[in-house]
Amino acid sequence: MANIVKILDGFSFISRSDLNLLEALESQKVDIEYQCREGFCGSCQVELVAGEVEYFAEPVAFVPDGKILPCCCHAKSDLTIEIPGGCHIKKE
Repeated sequence: MANIVKILDGFSFISRSDLNLLEALESQKVDIEYQCREGFCGSCQVELVAGEVEYFAEPVAFVPDGKILPCCCHAKSDLTIEIPGGCHIKKE
């Protein structure tokens, strides 16, 4: 099932169910920090404001309460997230 991902700053999109959250954000050209893409480094960490995610691989990086790692989770419901530094869309 596809879910709505809302980023605080007003940008929203419908996430494809076959993409992890990081891939879904990238598909919308959202500029987000990442390094390993496998939950080891924690650099893609965002704040989960509302909703639920499901991890398909347990993150190795420390993830404080209220934060998620988009590289290793899927949206389980409609989500609202906050990206550190705000939401920036890549221009091509």
